[in-house]
Amino acid sequence: MNRIPSRRARWLAVLVPWLSACGPTTSEPVSEPPGDTAEARALQAITFIAAGSTWRYRDTGVDPGAGWTSVGYADTSWAQGPAQLGYGDGDEATVVAYGPSTSARHVTTWFRRAFTVADPARVSNVVLRLLRDDGAIVYLNGQEVLRSNLPSGTVTASTLASTVIADSAEQAWHTASIPSTALVAGTNVVAVEVHQSTLNSSDLSFDASLTAEVEDAPATPCFALNLPALSTLRASPKKVFAHYFSPYPLSLDNREPSVDYYARNYLQPTGENSKFAYCGGLLKQRPLPQAPRASGVDYELANFEVEVRRAAALGLDGFTYDILNHTGTHWNRLLKLLQAASNVDSGFRIVLMPDMSSTYSGTDAEALSAFVSSIGSVASHPAVYHLPDGRLLLSPYMADNRTPQWWASVLQALQARGIPSALWPVYVRPWVAATNTLQAVVPLHGTSTWGNRTLGSAAGQRTNVGTAHGMGLQWMAPVAVQDSRPKDLVYTEANNSQAYRALWDAAIQGGADWVQLITWNDYSEATEISPSSGTQWAAFDLTAYYTAWFKTGVQPTIARDALYYFHRVHSTSAAPDLTQQRAPYELRGGAAAANEVELLAFLTAPGTLEIEFAGVVQRRDVAAGIQSFRVPLQQGTPRFRLVRGGVTVASVTSAFSINNTIVYQDMLYRAGGSLACDRSFFFP
Repeated sequence: MNRIPSRRARWLAVLVPWLSACGPTTSEPVSEPPGDTAEARALQAITFIAAGSTWRYRDTGVDPGAGWTSVGYADTSWAQGPAQLGYGDGDEATVVAYGPSTSARHVTTWFRRAFTVADPARVSNVVLRLLRDDGAIVYLNGQEVLRSNLPSGTVTASTLASTVIADSAEQAWHTASIPSTALVAGTNVVAVEVHQSTLNSSDLSFDASLTAEVEDAPATPCFALNLPALSTLRASPKKVFAHYFSPYPLSLDNREPSVDYYARNYLQPTGENSKFAYCGGLLKQRPLPQAPRASGVDYELANFEVEVRRAAALGLDGFTYDILNHTGTHWNRLLKLLQAASNVDSGFRIVLMPDMSSTYSGTDAEALSAFVSSIGSVASHPAVYHLPDGRLLLSPYMADNRTPQWWASVLQALQARGIPSALWPVYVRPWVAATNTLQAVVPLHGTSTWGNRTLGSAAGQRTNVGTAHGMGLQWMAPVAVQDSRPKDLVYTEANNSQAYRALWDAAIQGGADWVQLITWNDYSEATEISPSSGTQWAAFDLTAYYTAWFKTGVQPTIARDALYYFHRVHSTSAAPDLTQQRAPYELRGGAAAANEVELLAFLTAPGTLEIEFAGVVQRRDVAAGIQSFRVPLQQGTPRFRLVRGGVTVASVTSAFSINNTIVYQDMLYRAGGSLACDRSFFFP
């Protein structure tokens, strides 16, 4: 009983730096971020569970056992499907089994659906609506909140409903007000048992919805801006999706981070039988460590819910999911991510991105069959992105690996299955010629490129928008933080945060229709914006600012001073031990190597920026706004400060020291920040 709490307690020491700040804080005086001064905040109508949602269901007639109504109950073996669920009326979206015969039907069928609440204290006017035939009991987090047409007292799997429901009464919705105190922060579960009134009942029906009013969140002190409401950001026609790379979820084995697969293998030269000893380990950073999930919890699903919650907190519209196979591990992770999106955020969408560099191999006919079968199996999932006109949007990576005629056959085959679809390809090779070639055969909705990750490439990205619009297509701008690949011993020069900010500027000023953040979590190429042990929350926080700017068209007001730092842990010219490392890193992308330490400041007013190495301080007086102060990289641990009127109002010490005596090269830019805030919402 005590093992889990003590295990979590041990990891509290690991999590505290990230829970409390974007990076480790110092003992120097730091001004408190301004609080939310609004006297009253608006109420937003929220749908936690919509009518017609997908539910887990158990239609075996066998009692699921104690605890089936609780949040922690493992229901992954249950079937699932969209409501209305039932049988006998012909209006069901999902037909459930009724039992061994028409005269001995199952009395009870069970249903479960999870959803997420960030802060129950801000929720009010919770309303449950229930459609049931014949009787039902509804539970919220194990607590009964509605009983309809069932006797009082103890109810078992064999308890019959009180009366027969027939005719128009079968389509009646029953409404109940639910106390918000029944909600908990994080994952919540509605569980429903539906009972027949007779053993030969001809039909069963079930659907439900849960709505509420949610008070707008207070100012977001984890960010330099007060982030607009998610509903405002989602209403924008401009969309921001982050590319999800399934090989690197938050956990690969649900073990304590000090001994999990990342720690034992990917971060160690000796990991995976020394497979990556030539480069010092596959990864130079990992997802932020978190305590393992309790026994019996589907840890993959729970962790996907965390990732959806984090992305939604930035105002993102969803993920573009890199489909690396159509069976097995990566396909199963897609299915769980879709479920997590539905559980957490009814507006969060997954754009299907078939990876044509690795998936759907074989002859054209074999690839076509596998493609249509797999895509068709998830096309109707409520979390899958569809265009406003209802067409399924497919965004194939390296679409030019198949002919335009093949893609035409794909669209025709999907249409024959009742799945009208549209293409928005993403190219690695020169995109204009490839787009023209495909568009000559198949109408496209948009086009894009995987892009480059250098400061110089941003100018070209700005002009790409006009080129795509001139072709009658929408443009999805690629935006990436950096690119460093230990496994290939190559890197590009991102110039600290400059390339990332310039690529965002190209998308904003150039008039891009969508942005694809490349990537959410590809730690093997160091392009991730998801919080990691290497970049901490810095790229994450910057993404909130630029997403709001892109979606609203207005540069956000800086509401609180925030400092972010970016630097490598050694000079690009530091010499590796070539008896251990196979060869020096190769610089690609056309930009010269840079060796600077950057202090990126979001300032509410003018001030003095300071960067200190070993007691030597370099200063720059700057105006309010976004300011970048860069100095030559040198050995030691840099300290960063904002001073006004002789008082330090913000400061942070880097979590990473710089040392040019190395065995293996490491071209990853590390990062961190100064804002002290509670990030416990991101660790449910």
